[in-house]
Amino acid sequence: MALQKITTDLISADAVTAAKIPDDQITGDQLADALTVVTSVTTPLVDAATVDGENFKINNAQGSDGQVLTSTGSGVAWEAVPAGTSINNNANNRIITGSGTADTLEGEANLTFTGSVLQASGSANVTQATLAQASGGVTWNAGTQANAFFVPSDNNTVTAPTNPVEGAIITVEIAMGSSVYAIAWNTVFEFAGSATPTVTATANKTDIFTFRYNGSVWQEIGRVQNMAQS
Repeated sequence: MALQKITTDLISADAVTAAKIPDDQITGDQLADALTVVTSVTTPLVDAATVDGENFKINNAQGSDGQVLTSTGSGVAWEAVPAGTSINNNANNRIITGSGTADTLEGEANLTFTGSVLQASGSANVTQATLAQASGGVTWNAGTQANAFFVPSDNNTVTAPTNPVEGAIITVEIAMGSSVYAIAWNTVFEFAGSATPTVTATANKTDIFTFRYNGSVWQEIGRVQNMAQS
């Protein structure tokens, strides 16, 4: 009796299961024909809330101190930050990347540190900012001008600093030029003994005042006056 050729039409849908196929009978070539290659993912595979910073891995590798995620020819990998790299925080405070331009840490938006101790092996410097002067007073933004400076251009008043935060410390250097002017203070400034000091009325002399905000007033915590300018 002639054997009938077996075709897929003669095999019921449930007749062949994975358990009936030997492991060595399916090759990569056979599987490739049936595979769908995913070229992009539009939905996040991992919810950000579930990512553990201590155990997060990329390509089965866990980052260590001093490393950042960098792009490679085949994906992403952990890499040590090279010398001469600036670390820039993106506008949403979510991703830190290296730009390779300078040894600075820059934030396009505020970068918040939530740890218990922020330590620098060298020194921490706050950039000096010049306060604007107008007929309405000397304006001071405590949020961006913690280390302030101005040369009086007329008799004026230091206005109440904007963006105060309880516990914030701000300092201002008043460097008198060749012309001497009187400087007054808004009542939000509280000086030692509740006595408002007189700014040194001598040409080319410098006074420096430091304040701490207690939630309602700026309390004076430091003052040096009548210093020679160099």
